Amino acid sequence: MVGNDLASFLKDTRGVSVMFATLLLILITIIAASGVAFMVSTMQKETMDRESHLAAVENEELRIVSIEPVHGNNDSWQAIDITVLNLNTADSRISSIRLNDGYFLHFKAYDNSGAFDEYNDYPAVYSAGHRVLIPATRSKTIHLNFSDIVIEKSETISTFSWTNNSTDFTFRLKMHPWKAYNGVDFDYILVNDTANMTECLQPGNFTIDNENQELTFLGNNSGGNLTNTTDYTIFYRIDFLSYTGTAPLEKEPLMIDIITSYINIFKELFTPPMPVAEVQFKVEYLQNGNGSQTPQSYLILDASDSKDPDGFITSYKWAVWKDSGNFTLYDYNLSGMVVRPVGIDPYFDENVIIDLEITDDTGMTSRLSQVSGNMTIL
Repeated sequence: MVGNDLASFLKDTRGVSVMFATLLLILITIIAASGVAFMVSTMQKETMDRESHLAAVENEELRIVSIEPVHGNNDSWQAIDITVLNLNTADSRISSIRLNDGYFLHFKAYDNSGAFDEYNDYPAVYSAGHRVLIPATRSKTIHLNFSDIVIEKSETISTFSWTNNSTDFTFRLKMHPWKAYNGVDFDYILVNDTANMTECLQPGNFTIDNENQELTFLGNNSGGNLTNTTDYTIFYRIDFLSYTGTAPLEKEPLMIDIITSYINIFKELFTPPMPVAEVQFKVEYLQNGNGSQTPQSYLILDASDSKDPDGFITSYKWAVWKDSGNFTLYDYNLSGMVVRPVGIDPYFDENVIIDLEITDDTGMTSRLSQVSGNMTIL
């Protein structure tokens, strides 16, 4: 009887099914709870990242504290250096810069020594794809060029290892432009006489593999006619489009917009100062040894009425030419708001031309000749 009961118990699988179902339910509950916890954790992380991003966007603050324009050949600026201060405790990156009616697609910047930043032995050229870093609580000076940025490099190719002119010879290019500007278009020439710039024309003599940054001389068996009796020099030229607008006139205000990687836009308006000058004729009497006096005439140049609408003037520089500009007395190196130039006799010197250059506290410069014209003493 006992044996039959034991056999019946062992054959009864209802308890096992209940236990298995219970374990399966527990496992499903654990998996579900883990999934919910993961989803909550992911959502919390996304929320924290979003809040962190919004805080970074709100806290970012850049300011253009000064500019230094470079005079061009005409009445337009050739280039402008702008100094950007980061007032935040986190680094910022500039994606684009707009000035008046155009954007700068490419630009350069200076390092702490005053030289241009470098990247892989080339000048660093910044753009939306290669953003310039403005360090936290520090400043960075950016060079904005209104003409294209032209980069030129060269390197010498030694043929010492090319022992057989019949076979091809491959040389690893150390200064290939893609080393610094990946994928950029560039021009090049290969010469074997740098004094006369005798070019080794392609095709037929060599090929360049941009992806692997290699140059291959084609041997005689491949149709090439170069030899290993001389070294060769390859010259690279890369042309970056800089400014999309028209170079502003030196007398125009400059509106500069900086767009960062957070899509923040920081604006600064720079208005040139207004130069105003006048010439005063003076006479002083010099005492002679016999007790008589000799009158001597001279000029006083006065720029005290000059104005700066958005700041103050920091420097006054005068230029003075005699004989209709054929003889230079001062080339913007006579400094002072009120000055007395030497070397001029107002009664005998003719066609004296006078110009005034003033600079304000932001670095904006203006010349009298650009605003109202030079002063001329006939």
